[in-house]
Amino acid sequence: MQRCAIFCAITALLTASAMADDKCRGAVADAFNKQRSSRAFTMASEMKSPAGQVKINVEYQPPDRMRQTIIAPSQEPLETVLYGARAYSRQGGAWEELMPAVAQTIIAQVRAAVVDPPKEVGDFDCLGPVQLDGKDYLAYRSVEKRSDSGAGAGAPTLHRTVYVDPKTGLPMVNIVSAEAPSTEVVFKGVYDYPEHLEIEDHPNAPLVKMR
Repeated sequence: MQRCAIFCAITALLTASAMADDKCRGAVADAFNKQRSSRAFTMASEMKSPAGQVKINVEYQPPDRMRQTIIAPSQEPLETVLYGARAYSRQGGAWEELMPAVAQTIIAQVRAAVVDPPKEVGDFDCLGPVQLDGKDYLAYRSVEKRSDSGAGAGAPTLHRTVYVDPKTGLPMVNIVSAEAPSTEVVFKGVYDYPEHLEIEDHPNAPLVKMR
């Protein structure tokens, strides 16, 4: 499952639960529901890892097409394509079709990202109109439960801040960081909504067993 491990971790990070205002929570849910109804959308993101910054570019064409490139330090770019029930991957070589069991894992992750709304969005505070990178947004920050015991004791509490375009109602930026203003960003994803994105199949890729 090495090829989809980072993708699964990203999905878990973006859908983490929290606990505040029904109006704010509803606004975030509405924004992502609107995203799921888009013809296509992309996410260009960076995520902090022990080896350094990992760049992830994902293109979605709901309900069942996805193209992803992961660029990690000291590694060849890892590319993955989902087209219906078939998934393909390559890392510095030829395209290979993934085994059905691996494809099903990727299908489930894509459905969670672009088709099925989460059972619990989590609670958010409304931050109101804000500017980020010179653009105007409506911002919402997650309200997280604090842990006073166990493995997470003493660790900084991470918040997810969602920036929504006030004109379209679509989410545009998704940032995960600790509460302190100077804290390094753990994850930043920037969304776009291209009109003519098409994700194609790779019918000639040989079926291989995962090693």
